[in-house]
Amino acid sequence: MPRIPEDILQRIRDATDIVDLISEHVQLVKKGRNYSGLCPFHDEKTPSFSVDPDRQFYHCFGCGVGGNAFKFIQEIDRVTFVEAVKFLAERAGVALPERSGPSREEAAADDELYRANDLAQKYFHHLLLNDDAGATARTYLQTRGLTGETIERFGLGYAPPEWDALLKVAGRRGLNPQILERAGLALPRSTGSGHYDRFRDRITFPIANISNRTIAFGARALQPDQEPKYLNSPETPIYHKGRVLYGLSIARETIRRQDAVLVVEGYMDLISLAQAGIQHVVATSGTALTEDHCRLLARFARQVVLLFDGDAAGSTAAMRALEVLLGTGLDARVVSLPAEHDPDTFVQEHGPDVLLERAENAQSVLDFYLEQLAQQHDFSSVEGKARAVERLKPLLAKPRDAVRRDLLLREVAGRLSVDEQSLRHDLQASMRRPQQPRQAGPEPSPTAEPEPPRHELEFIGLLFNFPQFIPETVSEFAPDALTDARTQTLCRTLFDHHAHGKAIDLGMIISELEDDGLARLVAQCAAQGFDEEQVERQWRDYLLYFQKNALQKRIDSARQALAAASDDGEIARISAELVALNQERQAVAAQQSS
Repeated sequence: MPRIPEDILQRIRDATDIVDLISEHVQLVKKGRNYSGLCPFHDEKTPSFSVDPDRQFYHCFGCGVGGNAFKFIQEIDRVTFVEAVKFLAERAGVALPERSGPSREEAAADDELYRANDLAQKYFHHLLLNDDAGATARTYLQTRGLTGETIERFGLGYAPPEWDALLKVAGRRGLNPQILERAGLALPRSTGSGHYDRFRDRITFPIANISNRTIAFGARALQPDQEPKYLNSPETPIYHKGRVLYGLSIARETIRRQDAVLVVEGYMDLISLAQAGIQHVVATSGTALTEDHCRLLARFARQVVLLFDGDAAGSTAAMRALEVLLGTGLDARVVSLPAEHDPDTFVQEHGPDVLLERAENAQSVLDFYLEQLAQQHDFSSVEGKARAVERLKPLLAKPRDAVRRDLLLREVAGRLSVDEQSLRHDLQASMRRPQQPRQAGPEPSPTAEPEPPRHELEFIGLLFNFPQFIPETVSEFAPDALTDARTQTLCRTLFDHHAHGKAIDLGMIISELEDDGLARLVAQCAAQGFDEEQVERQWRDYLLYFQKNALQKRIDSARQALAAASDDGEIARISAELVALNQERQAVAAQQSS
């Protein structure tokens, strides 16, 4: 997407008070000219999270995160920069310009799909609440115990039985049948002429993305003979079942606070639990739990508790989900419900406290898996144990963390009374076998880069905090004198802003930097503290320190060249250069000591 004009970004920044914004997520206390609180991005008991209202940026001295208002929304809501800009623009009442450029047609097509789904949600919701056609659906939801408040909160609706009711409404709003077909809301007739509504005579459950925009629907049949019982939207350019979790847009803040999430399979299961006061719940929508789902959940919580139906199908689904979860490093657990219950009926009969107690004492992955295998294999026999071990091998190989994998292996060996070394040998042999080509996906996280040298961070921080020193720094200093590529980049950025007459605005610079690591480094540098009475001396000391280091590098390089030289003229030239460099270095050292 083309860049959003800087003047628009500046208007949004000017209209956004970062203290007010962050206070919606963090309890802040004023300390001096800044505000302090517990960091929302890592677990801590002593506040290390600081918000600077004057320069409109935040920084955590514990985990190193930092940035401006846009970066905070990106981090806290796990959204893209563009989505963060849209959110803050809407919050501040700043209109964004129409997008242009190569992606304009694609963006317009996506906007039409969002419009179509939004229209369908509002239309279905209106029929359920206000139209005689929705009376049967209203009665059904009442018999399921749902209140009007819950129906409103989840935007439930009713799709009428007519073949083209939504198509007609959409047509009057300028949305043609082809758009509804691409949005998954209409189907072409088999005759090849015309379209008809996908959802008819069904209760509708709107599915939203993380930004709370409707992108699809689940729909439950009202007639006993209507098949299938649940009908879901197909995959579309804006809806991918394996990447979307029903209810996450509503529950994400509660999930983050709890650091745990309950995963259910049905829309009604989630809604029933939420109405009972259990808010940290999400549901899959028409698909099994995927790795993308797990990666999404890992952004908000460390513990995932599966809460599936108590029948055989629920147990099978739980086992498949656990196999996926084990490869993520999440703390995965399972609640085993009685065979006659699903989460909805269980909470209706036993209440939320009993269900929460079960979730608190949920089985570990291994306990649940062994319990299921014990129903299929006789653990008292050699053959039964051998079959169980074969079933467990792929599970033991799942964890990417070697320590976790080792602990799991030891526990399996102890629980099945098999030799640990033999099991380890078998597992290692199976893991060494040629693997199928790996599916495309995110690469493992690289080893974290070491932090830049402290002097370099402080020097860049001084220039951020006291930009009046930048003009003279430009004339006396080259960014290459710094040893770390990241601090060199930040230094060049400051010099570039000065050269083009731009203000040294932290928010603007953070927005310009596309590298998250650099954006965090800006906040870390800017958070450095300085004594204003001594800052000019500090600045001069930094310049001399880096100049002396740069000269020493040139001297070392010249010495190497001298050792390798064989031509008398070349030797004389390098020797003269060495004398000059040493004299220059001595002069700098003398200034340092004065």
